[in-house]
Amino acid sequence: MTRTGRPGSSPARTIAAALVVLVVAAGCAGTGKKKQSQMAPPEEVFRQALAKIEKKKYYTARNLLQSLLPRVPPDDRDLLPKIQLAIADAYFKDGGLLNYGEALNGYRNFLTYFPDHPRADHAQFMVAMSLYEQVLAPDRDQALTLKAIDEFRKVESVFPDSLYVEKARRKIQDCYGQLAEHERLVGRFYQRRKAWNAAIDRYRNILIQYPRFEETPQVLFDLGVCLLKIGRRTEAEAFFDRLAREAPQDGLIKKAEQALARDAHRRKKAEESQP
Repeated sequence: MTRTGRPGSSPARTIAAALVVLVVAAGCAGTGKKKQSQMAPPEEVFRQALAKIEKKKYYTARNLLQSLLPRVPPDDRDLLPKIQLAIADAYFKDGGLLNYGEALNGYRNFLTYFPDHPRADHAQFMVAMSLYEQVLAPDRDQALTLKAIDEFRKVESVFPDSLYVEKARRKIQDCYGQLAEHERLVGRFYQRRKAWNAAIDRYRNILIQYPRFEETPQVLFDLGVCLLKIGRRTEAEAFFDRLAREAPQDGLIKKAEQALARDAHRRKKAEESQP
């Protein structure tokens, strides 16, 4: 049998050589793209980065934007703030606790250097959102919730005419709901351990501090139950009546009636047992 090709060559060697050529070519192409991006006008690279963000390629977008920073003069008041804001936006949209932390730093730096920029209201709102996205579950510490509320309030106080004011107000209500739920869980903790007065204090505080809490019917019911446990039936009846007025279709109303009936039965037995 006669073999074709150069002496000493083999299919394996031919394939290996071809792979080497492909790898080198790919590396050269990648280097060429990088150099092309570095040589392109900053405005064009900025548009490319925004397009990457639109396609959810946040890491690539951040690299493009960060490569632009050394090319833009520090006193630039047009492109530089746009780049810094876009970097922060790319971190925030990427999501995750680490990225929210980077976004928070980016938005705060933007406000430090460009407090009068037309998009400063956006940056302030996003400072609050970066904190809001890091808020822990209601059964955990709520320090970040309080910080988020403070930052949302700044939107209205610093930028009263901003379109973000109404969004900030809605987010503040969401934060209040988070705080109220935290209080309710603490109250429930005390209630389960029969620390009735401690639970009552928590539930009363919710009704005073968070009147728009979605779980108010449950709070009214639990508060009434705790009051019955310490013999304050009249007060319990008042909260059960409020429950019936504010949530007439709620299934807790029937449970409230049953709780009152059990309390009446206990009272009657106690009276009968007295000599």
